[in-house]
Amino acid sequence: MRSALWSALLCSTLASIASAQSLAQRVTSSDGTVQVIYPSRASACGDGETFIGNVFGRSTYYSGNSTFSGHGSWSSRPCIHGPARVVATVMSGEVTRLRPYVGPPPSSDMRTLNASPADAVAWLNELIERSSSKLASEAMLPLVLADAPDPWPFLLRIARSDTRQTATRRSALLWLSTGVTDKLGISDEGDDSDEDEVRKQVVFALSQRPKGESVPELIDLARSSKYPSARRAAIFWLGQTGDLRAADVYADLLKLK
Repeated sequence: MRSALWSALLCSTLASIASAQSLAQRVTSSDGTVQVIYPSRASACGDGETFIGNVFGRSTYYSGNSTFSGHGSWSSRPCIHGPARVVATVMSGEVTRLRPYVGPPPSSDMRTLNASPADAVAWLNELIERSSSKLASEAMLPLVLADAPDPWPFLLRIARSDTRQTATRRSALLWLSTGVTDKLGISDEGDDSDEDEVRKQVVFALSQRPKGESVPELIDLARSSKYPSARRAAIFWLGQTGDLRAADVYADLLKLK
């Protein structure tokens, strides 16, 4: 009887300790790889291994050590909704790499942590706030995947920070641009005509001009172009200039302060 009571108290105590630990502490409790699984936003889908689709109109495809991202699809495999899964590499108690997935997790003996969207968001926000440019950028797609309120206010703050590296700000601007095109209802490229392709090439050529010339023109197109394809391209390339004015344009179009 005492043994059973002792075992019950021990299990209860261990459970309380585990629940009191933050997700970040649990992830870094031992070196190696760990996968964090949490509910994904309803629109996101994937095959659980190589392909993530329909994240505000963008897709990601892994091939070996290479990653391809953009509009459209590079996979004919089924795109299954949820959950989100992030494989984190931990070395010396620090996360050094992240790779996200969506869809059925493959069979694996990898250490696994199940998290709520709120806990996942808190962990990923902390990584973006405190990590190097590369890891901060890697954490943004997993953040956007979470079944949680849109992360645009947080990413806007990162994009506007003059203490963050340019690459980090550009990554934040990239995801903000997807939020903008989704809000405006112009993220789908499926119906683009040959004329639309020409318009996108013209916008790209404009984006390669000196910033003093290109940024004001891109801002005008992003705000008011009557052609969705040109407006979508301007919104994207405006962010890739790294110019801080892009964050203000995105904030206005997302109706954020």
